[in-house]
Amino acid sequence: MNSNTVVIKIGTASITDPKTGVDLEAINNLARASAELKSQGYRVIIVSSGAMSLGIKKLGLESNSHSDNSSFKQALTAVGQVDLVNAYENIFKYYGYHVGQVLTTHQGLEDKSRYESIYNTIENLFELDIIPIINANDPVTPSEIDYGDNDSLSAKIAVLAKASHLILITDSGALYDSDPSQNPEAQLISKVSEINNEILAMAGTSSSNVGMGGMKSKIEAAQICMDHGIRSLITGKAKILELPEASFELSNLEKLGTLFSANP
Repeated sequence: MNSNTVVIKIGTASITDPKTGVDLEAINNLARASAELKSQGYRVIIVSSGAMSLGIKKLGLESNSHSDNSSFKQALTAVGQVDLVNAYENIFKYYGYHVGQVLTTHQGLEDKSRYESIYNTIENLFELDIIPIINANDPVTPSEIDYGDNDSLSAKIAVLAKASHLILITDSGALYDSDPSQNPEAQLISKVSEINNEILAMAGTSSSNVGMGGMKSKIEAAQICMDHGIRSLITGKAKILELPEASFELSNLEKLGTLFSANP
């Protein structure tokens, strides 16, 4: 895929802080990385999780309260979305860029007319030099709550935007052959050229209680990208500042986490 578009997806645990709500340092680092990428000629799309967690924090609720009530979770997401987008705008404008919020659904990406509408909206934001911030439109579609923390959504957006790379920023930082929190000898898998049963067996559940997407959903997102000739990377937020330093060649990206090759 010969494209100058990079999609960056950041998970809930990477963009929220249990004490302060929004992790302002993480967004600042992401803004700096995005500005660097744009200076290199890349177009940047950010798919951001975190709205529900921020709604819970803002209202002083327990993270597991009403966990089985989809409509209540939708309400929490609507509350948190305000603080999330405001944080993006306030920090990104320091680096000279405005952001534009795009709320979409998985169904919308499967419907031809809505697919084209989302594509045209993103293209027009690029024309205006605006960085799109995309999230699932949870408050209007209950089924969106059931998807894995925007991982598959980010892969579908990468396909829609004809991106060359999808970068998944997560608290785990990479794919390991076993759970590193349980096994200190766990080995990082730096490159994956095929997603087989062995790779799938390495995918455990999320170690965080604030996000919905575990490693399995990230591997599924990587498979979508592989099938469309898009490279994908699983990395951690500690590596965000290193992203602009990479030339997005295999030899560089492998140093940042787990790189999934693109199928020819």
